[in-house]
Amino acid sequence: MKSIKKLLLVIYIILNISYILIGSCLSRINVFNLNVFSKVYIVLFIINTLILLGIYIVRLIKKKKINFKITDIFIVLIIIFSIISWKYAVNTNYALYGFTNRYEGLFSILYYLTLYMLSTYIDKKYKKIIVYSILVNGFINFIYAVLQVMEVPHIVTTYELGKPWATGFLVNPNFFGTLMLFCLSYSIGLYIDMDKLYTKIINCILIFLFMCGLLISDTLSCVVGLFIIYIYLLIYIIKNKKYKKFIVITIILMLCSIFIHLSGKTVLFNDILKTGDQTLEMVDGNVDDNFGSGRIYIWKHTLRRVPLYIYHGVGIDNLYYAFGTKPLTRDGKIFDKAHNIFLQILICEGIFSLISYLLFYFTILIKGIINSFKNKEVYLVIPIIGYLVQGFFNISVIEIAPLFYIGLGLLTIRDNKYIK
Repeated sequence: MKSIKKLLLVIYIILNISYILIGSCLSRINVFNLNVFSKVYIVLFIINTLILLGIYIVRLIKKKKINFKITDIFIVLIIIFSIISWKYAVNTNYALYGFTNRYEGLFSILYYLTLYMLSTYIDKKYKKIIVYSILVNGFINFIYAVLQVMEVPHIVTTYELGKPWATGFLVNPNFFGTLMLFCLSYSIGLYIDMDKLYTKIINCILIFLFMCGLLISDTLSCVVGLFIIYIYLLIYIIKNKKYKKFIVITIILMLCSIFIHLSGKTVLFNDILKTGDQTLEMVDGNVDDNFGSGRIYIWKHTLRRVPLYIYHGVGIDNLYYAFGTKPLTRDGKIFDKAHNIFLQILICEGIFSLISYLLFYFTILIKGIINSFKNKEVYLVIPIIGYLVQGFFNISVIEIAPLFYIGLGLLTIRDNKYIK
C-alpha cells in the first residue's frame, strides 16, 4: 500500500510533464494560445497545494516527521516577497497572470514552487522514471525541431532572415536550446552513473541526439552552460576514476559537433569565435551595446532602473513598465524580459526576493554536489548547474521552468535515510 501511494505521486508528476509537452505542442500548432496553456497552471497549483496538505495531514495523524528543510524557509520567503511584489506592481493583473505571451506571473511561480515541493517526496528508486519522462519530452521536441530544420511540409516553422529556426514545440531557439541542454545533462549523468550495457547504449544515443539539438538551436548561452558542466564533470571523473566514460562522452560530443558543423545546420562555432573577440574587447575596456547579441544593452539599461524598485520590484513580469512611460526598445524591438533570470527577479521582485531565490537555488545545489560525491551520483546535479549557468544569459519560460523545478525537487533529499 505504501509503495502504491509513492507510485501515485510519481504518476502525478509524470502527468505534469506530459501536460507541458502536450500543451506546448497544441500551443505551437495554434490549437490554443499560451494564455490558455498558463491558466491550467492555476488549476495544477491548487491540486499541488491540496496534495501537499494531504501529505502533511497524513504524516501528522501517523505522528511521522514532515522533515522540513531549510529550503522550505526560502520558499516561504519567496512566496511572501512575490505577493508583496504583486501588491505593489505597476500592473497587478500582469503580476498575477504574467505579461502578454509570457504568462509567468504569481500563479506560475506558485505552481513551480509547489511542484518542487511535491518532487522532494519522490522516492529515490523512482527518480530515474521522472528523469526519463523529461527525456521523452526533450526527444519529441528534438524530432520536431529536426523536421523544422529540414523544412518538412506542414510543420509549423519560424523563419529568421530566410533560415528555419529549430524551436521544437517552443517559440524560440533559445528556449529549445535550454531544453536540449537540460536533457543532455541528464543523459550524460545517467551514462556516468549507470553500468548496465543497454542503459549505457541508450544514454550514448541520447547524448548524441540532444547534443545535435543543442547545436541546431544556435544558443550560445547553452554552450556556456555545457562548458561549465564539462569542467565539473572533469573534477567528478578524476575523483571517482571514471576516465573511460569521460573519454566516451568527449568523443560523442566531438563527433556530433563535427557532423552538425559539416552539415551546415549551425552557426554556433562562428558565434563562439565572435564572442571570444568581444570578450577580449571588454577586457580592454571597450564595451559595445551590441555585444552578447544586444544583452549588454538590456542589462545596462535595466541596472540603471534597479535602484528605483530595489525593495519590492516593479512587479512580477512587469519589466515592460520599469522604464517609465515607454518600454525599453532597440531597433524597433520591445524588451519585456531582462535576458538574465537573476536580473529579471531583481528588477521585477526586488532585492529580498533575489536573495531568497539565490539562497534557495544554491543551498540545494551545494548539498546536491556534496551528496553526489558521497553517493557517486551525478545525474541529478549537472542539469541544475547547466540551467542556472545558461539562465545568466537567457530567460525563464513557462514551458521549461517547471521541468527545472522538478529537477530541483529530485535533487533535494527530503529523507536523510537516503544519505549514505
